[in-house]
Amino acid sequence: MQIIRTEIGEAIGHSGQQIVRVIFCGEDGERVSVDMAKREPFAERDAIGRAIAILVQTANFDVAANSYDAHSNGNFDEVAVTAANDESGGLYIFEYRDGDGCQQVPPSKMPSFHAAREEAIRCAIDVLVDLQSGTDDPSGWLVRVRDENGELRCSIDVSEAEAARQASDATAV
Repeated sequence: MQIIRTEIGEAIGHSGQQIVRVIFCGEDGERVSVDMAKREPFAERDAIGRAIAILVQTANFDVAANSYDAHSNGNFDEVAVTAANDESGGLYIFEYRDGDGCQQVPPSKMPSFHAAREEAIRCAIDVLVDLQSGTDDPSGWLVRVRDENGELRCSIDVSEAEAARQASDATAV
């Protein structure tokens, strides 16, 4: 899909919660929308970066593209990822803790390192929730962000994810 326009707005989600909706509009009427929980006033640039990261993660994180992949050994066919806009920013590679190993998704174009780090924190909170009590080590890193050259830019550990989760829960109340 060739992106020709991006629309950003606020809406009400199915649960009645306010959301930010980013819609990537393509030629021939194609549209892909990403709904995200609304936190504080949002900057359009950050919303686009977050939506792109969500799409990349959704397209590449343990998702079978077809029935063959669903029944395979987990070596899914590679999915090419393209940037949704040509704004300045950088390419960032996200690594997710997966038991004793890690899983890396293809590079994501983000508007800034700050946006990439914020996305890493949001993802680390999700990984933290998925840790199995008693079987997974509740310490160490959860999400790492590397630049396009593979250099480590930041690492979000369990304590930072837990602090961010608690701060998010406190502001939601």
